[in-house]
Amino acid sequence: MNEKTHPHTTAALAVRRAQLLADNRLLRERIRQNEGYIKSLDTAIGLMNPAFDPGTVLPKRRYTRTFERGELKSLVIRILKAANGPLSTEDITAQVMARKVLAEDCRGEVRRALMSYGFVKRVSQDDDHRDYWILERYAAKDEANEGGTPMLRLLRDQ
Repeated sequence: MNEKTHPHTTAALAVRRAQLLADNRLLRERIRQNEGYIKSLDTAIGLMNPAFDPGTVLPKRRYTRTFERGELKSLVIRILKAANGPLSTEDITAQVMARKVLAEDCRGEVRRALMSYGFVKRVSQDDDHRDYWILERYAAKDEANEGGTPMLRLLRDQ
């Protein structure tokens, strides 16, 4: 046994453990309840259409929003503007993840974004089939707004 005991810390950890056990019990009950609902729905579907296989219905995917509106676009612009040459999708993704402090890989979102932006161009592909991208047809133009302060605007060739 450790000579130094920490009764307050031990008590707080025990309380937290009790809370988590209670949460687990509630979640298990909720799962049992949902399984009952699913069986009822399967029965109703079978009555309406006996040929339909309920096993073909996949769980609905919940989308978690990683980036706010326009955030990924501005990150990509800043990253490509700071680059001295073309960057691979993996390099851009790594920099986006570092700047946004993301733990999950967002390569798919970055790739989709790069392919959809009109001001980003895929310039090459290496032997490992990695795509390299540059910023193209992008210019920041100073424009005075109502307050007289300059603001930046994205220009594209149409």
